[in-house]
Amino acid sequence: MSRQYGFSLLELLCVLAILSILAHAGSAQFLSVSQKTKDKNTLKNEMKRLADALTQARQLAVISGQTSFLCGGVNCDGGWSSGFILYQVESNSGAEKHYRQIVFDPSLAVSWRGFPTQKNQIEFRSNGLSGYQNGTFEFCLGAWQADLILNQSGRFYLTDPQGVDPKGSYSQGTNGGQCG
Repeated sequence: MSRQYGFSLLELLCVLAILSILAHAGSAQFLSVSQKTKDKNTLKNEMKRLADALTQARQLAVISGQTSFLCGGVNCDGGWSSGFILYQVESNSGAEKHYRQIVFDPSLAVSWRGFPTQKNQIEFRSNGLSGYQNGTFEFCLGAWQADLILNQSGRFYLTDPQGVDPKGSYSQGTNGGQCG
């Protein structure tokens, strides 16, 4: 009688159980990294949209010779997390002329910190200056935080997204923010 070699059903089930546990653990880590990357890219894109609108508002004020406004919220209520509207007030009729309206990703949190503290809108005068409206827009999404810093001359710069650990502090330095 010849001897047959192979695996028993119990051995196969044990190997499958171990492989499924390893696959589950690996997929959770992969999904976590994937979500963090998606959040970081969303944060950067939304910051770029606000930066583009600030540039457009400043240029519009200089070219038209009239003050342009970038107000927070889709209803200009100062709720920057929902988005913003770029507009000018027509000098002859007093009506608002809307140039751009952006709605942010619903999971994004945007807040204004600066002078004045409760700022519903940023104004750009015909000379391109924002007139003592300096401060920081803080963007928070998932494990990421970044800032758009506006100076009183109407210019701004962006910080790189920083990871926030679960305790709410920054893992790559600090900007003094409130994300987490």
